Amino acid sequence: MIRATPEQIAEGWDLVRPIIAKALPPTVAIDAESMTNVLYSLLEEESQLWIYYENNDRTNALGVVVTVIINEPVSKARYLLVYTTTAIAPTTKEDYEKGLDTLRSFAEANDCAQVIAYVENDARVRQLLAIGGVKVSTIVRL
Repeated sequence: MIRATPEQIAEGWDLVRPIIAKALPPTVAIDAESMTNVLYSLLEEESQLWIYYENNDRTNALGVVVTVIINEPVSKARYLLVYTTTAIAPTTKEDYEKGLDTLRSFAEANDCAQVIAYVENDARVRQLLAIGGVKVSTIVRL
């Protein structure tokens, strides 16, 4: 999995924008303003865009991940939040493990206590549980 630079993001935005849009959390409206905010966040490096390639072959992308480092204001803990992720080609358990290893290394290098993700898709929850994830809560939208 490779982290895209702001230059790569600007160059490839038209390709990744619809992929990111279809995987945004349910708390985010999918409209032009939201997508512009996502783009600016990536360009300003407030969030990170990762592309997962099969065997690091840049012609065969398997998935897209957007992360953001969260400074939780109450406990003062720092987390790497997997903001959105989507597969764009068939993936394996090993693909998830390699991707998570990359994210864990990035989190550790940035003094994050842990990697967390909001996941709504039950199949994705099962995949994450199979590689050592722990389901700890449920978000209820009111």
